[in-house]
Amino acid sequence: EAWSELRMTLHAGNYLEHVQLDRSFVDEEGVRWIIDYKTGRHLGGDVEAFLDSEVERYRGQLERYARAVAQTDDRPLRVGLYFPLMTRLRDWEPEGAGPG
Repeated sequence: EAWSELRMTLHAGNYLEHVQLDRSFVDEEGVRWIIDYKTGRHLGGDVEAFLDSEVERYRGQLERYARAVAQTDDRPLRVGLYFPLMTRLRDWEPEGAGPG
């Protein structure tokens, strides 16, 4: 149960929001993952601080993705930012995630 470039529509109050997930899959423990790829490079010094700032920058976007997926999938959810050029993943459980 894996998807790439999945387009979804989120019903948010009185309007619809369209989102596109880079990658989603279910792991061996039954957790639905939503991964957003970030292909930029970090050329500065403090890589951990950079990754922390990227998590805060994209947290709202990934939380919206999780809400969209939760409308059709009641599995536990995890979201993450993957930086393939740095081979780094930052992941977390989105707010309100869990079995429906």
